[in-house]
Amino acid sequence: MSTMKIYDFILNRRWPYKQTSTIFFIFFLTACTTQTKETVLAPENIQGRLAVNTFSMGFRQISERYIENISVAELAIEGLRGLATIDPTIQIDKNHKTVSIESSIIQKHIYTAPTSNDALGWAKLIVAAISDSKNESDAFKLTKMTRFYESIFDGSLSSLDAFSRYTDEKNAQENREKRSGFGGIGIRFKHTQQGVIVTQVFAETPAFRAGIKSKDIITHIDNSSLTGIKHSETLKFLRGKIGSIIDIKILRPTISTLKVIDFHSFKISIRRDRIIVPTTSYSVRNGVLYIKISSFNDRTSKHLANDLTKGLEEVLAKSTKKAKGIILDLRGNPGGLLKQAVKVSNLFLIKGRIISTRGRHPGSNNDYEAHGIDLTEGLPLVVLINGRSASAAEIVAAALQDHARAIVIGSTSFGKGTIQTVIRLPNDGEMAVTWSRFRAPSGYFLHKLGVPPSICVTGSEKLIATEYIQKALKQADRNTETLRAWHATTINQKLERDRLKTICPTTHKKSPIDIEIAEKLLIDVALYQRVKALSPSIASVNN
Repeated sequence: MSTMKIYDFILNRRWPYKQTSTIFFIFFLTACTTQTKETVLAPENIQGRLAVNTFSMGFRQISERYIENISVAELAIEGLRGLATIDPTIQIDKNHKTVSIESSIIQKHIYTAPTSNDALGWAKLIVAAISDSKNESDAFKLTKMTRFYESIFDGSLSSLDAFSRYTDEKNAQENREKRSGFGGIGIRFKHTQQGVIVTQVFAETPAFRAGIKSKDIITHIDNSSLTGIKHSETLKFLRGKIGSIIDIKILRPTISTLKVIDFHSFKISIRRDRIIVPTTSYSVRNGVLYIKISSFNDRTSKHLANDLTKGLEEVLAKSTKKAKGIILDLRGNPGGLLKQAVKVSNLFLIKGRIISTRGRHPGSNNDYEAHGIDLTEGLPLVVLINGRSASAAEIVAAALQDHARAIVIGSTSFGKGTIQTVIRLPNDGEMAVTWSRFRAPSGYFLHKLGVPPSICVTGSEKLIATEYIQKALKQADRNTETLRAWHATTINQKLERDRLKTICPTTHKKSPIDIEIAEKLLIDVALYQRVKALSPSIASVNN
């Protein structure tokens, strides 16, 4: 087995909204085998060996790492039942010693059942069953191996929880690129009649260093025209092996003395580099630094640190005064890399617990402590959340709230409080398997509960910013009672956790009133301190 490299990631399948992903420890377990176009599946050929290795590793890893005990045998039987997506009439029966498989289109086959946790034995049984089915049925014979992997693993994982899932080779590759980058030049673009027009150039990328600018039109890459092709085809031209060189033809708009747009044509060669799409952006208004984090990938904390430094310098340059405060917008942020959530929290905290993770596997139990320097030097901080703030975003919001470092505004967050380990399989697919829950510094588990805001901006009332603030101050006693109930509920008290979430119902909206409230608090230092005292900090929990 190759060296294991650990990452964190979040997937979002079966969530009530779209994105990518969910907090994870990613175990990259590589294999040297690849699929061929062979139609016959047998344990002794390349495709058969790959299938045995893939199923064996998958079942073993799920059984060892899932947050609850589950045997390989249970996973394998549920996996076989997943073949109903190919043949709805299939019947799987298991007794103590045998497994039988039959349907309206395949005859009954009886196989000797391996021992409960014999991952290799169950993998061989499944490959034999697929092979026998292919020999007897055109429906199975015409089914690609990719579909078999999906059916088997979906069947195995469907009995676990909503966040454990299998991803096929193509989509797994896209997920890896989102997390850790890809070979490219560093631009965003959209299609035009002449090719593709550059809409954004990422800083410190090959495109940036080569002098490419927004509004440049790329007409050719390596002598191939980009006119009339699909977005995905353009990406194939732009992306490639890190270090490889592409030749680009560019039209740059110029304005003549008659204000008529003309174009200057030129060619450049660019060496591809690792590109990780920025997930942060900032702006400055009325002496306040506004920062948006859309998700957490491998460079989020680095990009955020740069935005903080540049943004605070920009405020000082514009007003000759320090910033009044910072708004950190996590609304709609579905999460991402766990370690990046820890690093982001570290940019604002000097010491204290950021998050704890607890699971069945020894490797899933961790306590993450702050050891930062607070780049903002204690500037007032407001965090915005909503019902689509999840996972890594909830870790940051809870950590800053529990340490009384920030005021949280908006609605109760999503409540995605589990961590998935993502396992790279020999077929280059991936499995995300839930292996631990995370707990806020003040002690509550976030799963299906979320982070409670100090100022709730949901419900039927339509108030102005000042009224929302005053309402929160008047309901200080109620806030304390909610806080106590939040920490008293256990992970298994579903009805109570559902009730608590109705106190400040989740919303998917990104209302401008959230920012207005934040700005009023940051402008009025005394008011900011009064509201911050409402935050469910560790100190208030322990009193």
